[in-house]
Amino acid sequence: MRPWLDHPNNKRPRVPAEAERAHARAFSPLLALALFVASALPAHAQTAPTDASPDPTIAMSPQAPTPPGATTESVAPAPRPRARADAARATASAPHAPAPASVSAPTDLRHVSEWVAFQAARHLTSLPTEARVFYRRGLMARQTGQVEEALADVRGAAELDPTFVEPHLTLAAWLLTSEPSQALQQYAVVVELLRQNFNLQLGLAANAFLIGIQALFVGLLLACMILVWLRRDELTHAWRERLSKFASGFGARWWATAVFALPFVAGFGLTLPTLGFLGYLWPNLRVRERVLGVLLLVTVLAMPPALQLVERFSLPLHEQAAPFYDVPQLESAAWSESRESRLSQIAAKQPANGIVQFGLAWTARRGSHLDVAERAYREVTRIWPRDDRAFNNLGNVLAMSGRNDEALAAYATAVQINPANAGAYFNAAQLHTQRFEYAAATEALSRASALNFELVRTYQAQATTDGLLPLIDEWLTPDVFWRTLRTAPIPTEMVGAVPVALRRNVEAAGWPFSLAALLVVALSVAAGVWQHRRLHLRVCSNCDGIVCRRCAERRRELALCPTCAGIESRAETAEFGRVLLQRHRHDRLRQRRLVQTALAALVPGYGLIAHRRVFSAAFLLSLSWLVLLAWPGTPVPFAIEPRLTLPGDEVPSVVLWGGMAIVYAASLLGYLHQSEKARAREASLQGTTRGRVTQSTRRVLHTAA
Repeated sequence: MRPWLDHPNNKRPRVPAEAERAHARAFSPLLALALFVASALPAHAQTAPTDASPDPTIAMSPQAPTPPGATTESVAPAPRPRARADAARATASAPHAPAPASVSAPTDLRHVSEWVAFQAARHLTSLPTEARVFYRRGLMARQTGQVEEALADVRGAAELDPTFVEPHLTLAAWLLTSEPSQALQQYAVVVELLRQNFNLQLGLAANAFLIGIQALFVGLLLACMILVWLRRDELTHAWRERLSKFASGFGARWWATAVFALPFVAGFGLTLPTLGFLGYLWPNLRVRERVLGVLLLVTVLAMPPALQLVERFSLPLHEQAAPFYDVPQLESAAWSESRESRLSQIAAKQPANGIVQFGLAWTARRGSHLDVAERAYREVTRIWPRDDRAFNNLGNVLAMSGRNDEALAAYATAVQINPANAGAYFNAAQLHTQRFEYAAATEALSRASALNFELVRTYQAQATTDGLLPLIDEWLTPDVFWRTLRTAPIPTEMVGAVPVALRRNVEAAGWPFSLAALLVVALSVAAGVWQHRRLHLRVCSNCDGIVCRRCAERRRELALCPTCAGIESRAETAEFGRVLLQRHRHDRLRQRRLVQTALAALVPGYGLIAHRRVFSAAFLLSLSWLVLLAWPGTPVPFAIEPRLTLPGDEVPSVVLWGGMAIVYAASLLGYLHQSEKARAREASLQGTTRGRVTQSTRRVLHTAA
């Protein structure tokens, strides 16, 4: 049961909360106005209306609804996505109302519900530190099998910091199979937060770019490495021929293999040796294989510009880097005297920097330094005369200073610039209600409800037992930050800075590595062409082994390797020699297929590359890398939030295992299809060979007769 919010002289019967919510949905504007008027009258029943009211908040019923998330022992239905996201934005910027002296913080971090109730009672915008502590505790409880406690802690973390997106992702992953509707609602909240939060957009854009570049590079690199491995006989044959002058055939083979492996273990990384070997094999590669190598080289050359873009992405995160000075991180940050002092000094040096002025005003407002906040907001309105949110926040500061007429003028300017600003209408309605101007309050609240009724209803529900309802401040839109980021210069001290996850890779060394790769490719192509002209390679006519003019033995139109020539020489007749050669070819192909099948079952794309399908294999390898990067415990390359030591479940395990199964299924099915086509070609070739052998035998018998 919830008491009616009405004038104390009007006694009305109590009705169930369900009936009240039904009336609210049916008569949203009128009911919202009634709530405002009824909540304001008890607080001002003994006070004459005045323009110098020091407190612009509206008193409401002493019995407030239970704060969202205060009871988290069971999995309750999640709020509507748009309402939750709007509440996150409004609550994250609401003024701190005076707290009752009896309200104190919990003495420990055992029960998340106590902290949620404390946050609601004190009108705190967020408790980011406590939210992350309880999120970590939820992950630990999940690992130990305490599912209910884990759900309670993670839900409470989402309530304590409405802009903390990881709890929503984790809840969605946990509930995806058991309660898919709840999981979809959590994902909807994430999408709405992403639409309104610049930090989330920045992290998503930077990680999508970095992960995409990594996946493309890794897919091409692994495909080229597999190609080099499959072509290793062509690569080392000339080396064996030269080394055989100084060592036995067995020793020459092992020395050639050691020379092949030496660049990979000598500290040159994987990219330079792979590009060098592909360049050396250039005369023997097919068109698709050459294109694959060129794509890898282009990706390496494009790495320095890509890293420069990453430097631009990291610009808003640096405290001493213009023009942001870490202001995008202040939306849900607690007030700090040192931060306000630092921003004040920067604003004095850069008075035309609107982002710094807005950050100073925002921080000073949270420190109750209204004079500083007013001056900074007026500077923002001078720099950005078309920013409706700056005028709305200026109006809130003026209202808290008791200058209600100036505050209403600021709200009017805000809605004139942006008629869809529901927060300005909402704040104006509160001031009109305090002044007992019910007609103006009705119109303003009706407009706010029509523009964003979920925000109005959700924000009204945040009133607690002290009966205070704060005004709505509004943070800068993501467009402001993106426009500034596109044109901001990169400071010299940030040039060359790369994420920690990439620093250990030699490929992220910048232009020196890219130029070295280009030089290696040029020299290796020249060496390969020179070697091909001096020692032309071909395949054995029987077993498809690599031979050259030095080791090949001619049998009419056939060029046989030493092994096949030895087998053919042991036969007493030419026809029996062909039978022995076919048997040897069959055994070699059977062994090769067994090895290829085993490796194709372990390495995605290996079987496709063995059949010269290099682009499909590179795509599957890139997908495999994406799935591995999404695995729990794998850190993202561009992290705005501090990394926890425990892995989260932001991506459901069902999605990860399903993605890996799809990759392996596509790889194996593609390999089996190509193998079947190869067997059909082999059967056709053997049939043609048998026909020629039969005709030749008949001609010999006819001549003998």
